[in-house]
Amino acid sequence: MTVSNVSAPKRSRWAAAAERRLTPASWLRAVVRQWPFLIGLGIVVGGIVVVADDHFKRGTVIIAGGICVAAFFRAVLPNRWVGLLQVRSRLLDVLTLALLGGGTLIAALIVPPPS
Repeated sequence: MTVSNVSAPKRSRWAAAAERRLTPASWLRAVVRQWPFLIGLGIVVGGIVVVADDHFKRGTVIIAGGICVAAFFRAVLPNRWVGLLQVRSRLLDVLTLALLGGGTLIAALIVPPPS
C-alpha cells in the first residue's frame, strides 16, 4: 500500500478574497483607506461642476488643482496610505500627475473661454 503526498492545490489570494463576505463595515473601511484618492477626486468633480455652471476657466483651474493635490499626496505619503494613487513607481506616478496637472493649468490659463 502506497501513501501519496499529493496535497490539495493552494488557493490564490484572489480566490480567497472573492469568497470573503463583504459587510458594510468592511466596505466602509476599504473606502476610508482611499482618502487621498477621494480628496483629489472630490476636487476634480467640484471643478467639473464649476465648468458645467459656465465658469470654464475657474473650473479648469480647480480641476488642475485637484490633480496637483493627488500628485502631492503621492509624493509625500507612504505607499501603504496612497491607495489607488499608487499605479507604478512613486517617481513615475508623481511625474505623470504633476505634468497632467500642470498641463491642465497652463491650458486653463491660455485657452480663451468659450463665448
